[in-house]
Amino acid sequence: MTVEDLIRENNFRMIKMYKGFNPLTGEGSPPYNRKWIYIDDFVYQRQLVPIDMLKNRLVKNILKCKTIRIFIEKCLKEEYTEEKYDEVCKHLCYIRSKYDFCFWAYVFVKIKPKLGGENIQFKLRNEQRIFLNFLEDARLAQEPIRIILLKARQWGGSTLVQIYIAWIQLLHKTGWYSQIIAQTKDVSKKIKGMYSKLLQSYPAWMLDIDTDVQLRFSPYENSSADSVITYSIGNKNIQARDIMITIGTYENPDATRGTDSALVHYSEVAIWKQTDGKKPEDIIRSVSGGLLEVPLTLEVLESTPNGTGNFFHEQWEICKCGNGYRKAVFIPWYYIEHDSLKVKNEAEFAQWLLNNMLNDNAIDGWKDSGRYYWYLWEQGATFNGINWYRTKSKAFEDHADMASEAPSNDIEAFKHSGNKVFDIFKIEELKKGKQYPKFIGEVHGNSSKGKDSLENLRFLKDRQGCLKVWNLPDKEIEVSNRYLVIVDVGGRSKGADLSVIRVFDRFAMSIGGKPELVAQWRGHPNRHDVLAWKSAQISKFYNNALLVIESNSIDKDKFNDTDGDHTEYIFNQIGGIYNNLYARSNKEEDIKAGAPTKWGFQTNKITKPLIIDNLVSCLDELAWIEKDSVAFDELSWYEKKEDGSYGAIAGHHDDVLMTIAIGLHICFNKMPLPKLIKKHNKEYKHTIINESTF
Repeated sequence: MTVEDLIRENNFRMIKMYKGFNPLTGEGSPPYNRKWIYIDDFVYQRQLVPIDMLKNRLVKNILKCKTIRIFIEKCLKEEYTEEKYDEVCKHLCYIRSKYDFCFWAYVFVKIKPKLGGENIQFKLRNEQRIFLNFLEDARLAQEPIRIILLKARQWGGSTLVQIYIAWIQLLHKTGWYSQIIAQTKDVSKKIKGMYSKLLQSYPAWMLDIDTDVQLRFSPYENSSADSVITYSIGNKNIQARDIMITIGTYENPDATRGTDSALVHYSEVAIWKQTDGKKPEDIIRSVSGGLLEVPLTLEVLESTPNGTGNFFHEQWEICKCGNGYRKAVFIPWYYIEHDSLKVKNEAEFAQWLLNNMLNDNAIDGWKDSGRYYWYLWEQGATFNGINWYRTKSKAFEDHADMASEAPSNDIEAFKHSGNKVFDIFKIEELKKGKQYPKFIGEVHGNSSKGKDSLENLRFLKDRQGCLKVWNLPDKEIEVSNRYLVIVDVGGRSKGADLSVIRVFDRFAMSIGGKPELVAQWRGHPNRHDVLAWKSAQISKFYNNALLVIESNSIDKDKFNDTDGDHTEYIFNQIGGIYNNLYARSNKEEDIKAGAPTKWGFQTNKITKPLIIDNLVSCLDELAWIEKDSVAFDELSWYEKKEDGSYGAIAGHHDDVLMTIAIGLHICFNKMPLPKLIKKHNKEYKHTIINESTF
């Protein structure tokens, strides 16, 4: 990588952001699947239009004739006049508007400029075009449009949603009603005002109205919430198109319930406060419940972040992982056009980036490390963007405050109070080991508990199973101290932390290699003793692995059926049958060794910093092979709190992380290196049973 390489790439990014977009010609406009056309006597002679537009019969014929004049005379067989020419041109603009949102928005929509002054044409900025592409992807795929949008400050995301809804109503569908729901009525009215402003300058001929009239919103049946588009001729008030827009509020949800809507815009959902009898999810369910799952229906939940643990944050996390109903869209600050400050000398700036790309320290009086600025460059920021970021950072106390104002990723967007424990750059490197599991299912024995549960073990493939398997146990060679199983015990209820059983394979350590994740079970068992036997089954299945159960949660738990603490009873039951159970020393602070008298590994104020420090070192050295996507998330949101304790940021879990921390501590500090005992002559094949045959 050279200075010249960086300058060349920076120029490409600048052109794409600022100069590569022309809504009239179609260059740089979503959708990107376009083709150049040329009409000699049209006001827009050379156009890069969506390919779907070329299927239109009028467009086909005009292109075949090459000019509008020839089309009028040869295809329409009419005399060429200025009036006829204008009529064809208008119709051509209307057709392109149906296929090309950016063209329509620029030619026919006016909005209030951010800095005030006269209304301006709606020319989409870079960040708006990126968001538009997600909307258009769903529309062109003939899918319902369902999006959760995480916004960073004010860049016009809400404006785009409302104008896009107007485009669907004005050009694509009649009888397709819309709703706006915000925290208060004033905010809902403000969003509707964007649509109202659009109508003030919108030409009536685009709605097939012959006379030049002023379009406007009027109350429907004297309703303060429902409006329709109308125009006046004399004393007559006429509805222009079967369009209705309803405004509602989270504070008064009953006003919009039962409304027939196909397009719903929820604004600033993160600030919707849950109260007794009123939850954000209940309001959204009642409004969106009637949405048909058909093309051109739309539901967008948008908000700036407002901390963690709320409904919006929970939905974001679900959708971000691909498990939700909506597509998660986040626009980082470096895609926003106005987040830019020109550098004085591009060559010097490029050299500065290269010189400090591995520097972990704050440099030259700036707030962040050279490595972080290089990270921003790798994510797609321009020289001017990075210059803006480092300058803007000086106005904030720490990185967390700046990250909340201008987040580079969604983790930063949801501001947290503590300091991150793990290096984000090392997490990115660790991610190179990410793999999808080969199998999902469960290990089964002759029963679910007791001695029989460890007999006749086999793996059953099951899409609903909790065990992800990257590698099945190796039965062809016998190796001592090879497999290690760690258990983090969670709660039994659905809202509690999940329980995790993680399996490490240490075989590569015998030749200087790294331990690796080979299997992981994660779920909510109905009882902790059931989890203990599940752990024993998985451990026995993996060649009688060392089983380490983190005992804190069990030690605190009181079972409902009898009084007292049954920790020792549970461990003794397993220990009486499973013969490779980890035991700790009597004095937990005596890390080195003593006579083991208590089962399991206990995390406390002494051992937790120890295993976390060890995990920091292991991550810095990339000392293990990680394959599970949840692990990367938990590493990225783990923090040291203001009181000095460790934990996940609010609303998140760290159950997988704790199995990693305990596992690597045991792996490197408590177990001998693996040794080959013997190699079996026979090839071994696992018994893997499909769901249908079990």
